[in-house]
Order: sequence, then structure tokens, then C-alpha cells
Amino acid sequence: MTSSSSKDRALSEFRRRIPDAKPEIHSFLGAWLDARGDALVPHRKSFSPMTIPTLLRFVWMYEFDPKRQDFVCQLAGESVNEAWGGNIKGRTIREVVGKIDYPAVKQRWDIIVGQPAIQYGAVEERLTSLETWQAERLLLPMASPDGTINVMLGCSLYSLQRSVPEGTQTFPEHIIRIPCADLQ
Repeated sequence: MTSSSSKDRALSEFRRRIPDAKPEIHSFLGAWLDARGDALVPHRKSFSPMTIPTLLRFVWMYEFDPKRQDFVCQLAGESVNEAWGGNIKGRTIREVVGKIDYPAVKQRWDIIVGQPAIQYGAVEERLTSLETWQAERLLLPMASPDGTINVMLGCSLYSLQRSVPEGTQTFPEHIIRIPCADLQ
């Protein structure tokens, strides 16, 4: 368990850098901070999604699979599956986001686990030709049982935009990355 003052400092720093994050994002970060204790990042086994029952439908987890050379979904809540059009558990990030967006997503995830850092993002995403989703998300690195930082834990708060113009659109994206060391 993280000491109360350490957790408070980390949450305060997060709020300073990202003042407009929804309360659910702060709760999610708080659970991750509790799981990490004095470590730079928590071990996967230290984090129980059951510590955040009201957020379960928004939570997802991927682990890097060296054989597939990609992150593979281990857990996805109902809202996450709904946003992506079906169950994504067992699918790679390449299969979920598609070939066009995969290089950018993979590069970001490699930075998050490599540094390690947390990443906050707010974006509008076209997930199908008919629907656009607004998403606010927090991505958090975790370590596998052998200590390798290769697990990505996330919380994505999705809301559907009903009126969508036709054609392909580029949507603005707001991303902030904070080194885990800055939150100790």
C-alpha cells in the first residue's frame, strides 16, 4: 500500500497537470497508486479491478505477448467492448485499433511501458463509419510476475456522439504523459 501522503502528493501532481480530468479518472489512478506501494509501478497481481467496482465497465488490460509481438487484451469491461463493437478479449491491439492507427498506438504504449509513464488522453474517435465516440482515458503501466513492465491497464470513459457528419474526419487529441517517477 502506498502511504497516504505519497498517494496524496501523486494525486495532487496529477490534478496540477491535468485539472479537467473526470473524477472517475482520479479514482482509477488512486487504485493504481494503492496497488503500487513503494514500487515505481505495481505488479499486475497487486491490482484487483474489484477495488474499483463502479469503474469495471470502463476498465481494460493488455499484456505484451512476445510470440505475437503485440499487446493482447486480457480484460475488457462492457462499455469498452460496446465502444469497439464486440468482445475484444484475446485480440491484439493491432486487431482492435486497425492497421492505420496501430503504429501510433503501439509507439505510445512502448513509451508508457519503457519509460515508464502514465498517459492521459481525451479524444473523439470514429470507431465505425456511423458512430463517433468521445473518450477520456488513463493508461497505466504494470509489471508482469517476472518484473517486466509489459502490462497496460486502462480506463476509457466513452460517450457516443449521435450526430456524425459523413466521411472521414480527423479529431483533435489531447495527450499528456507523466513519468511514474514524477508521481512518487
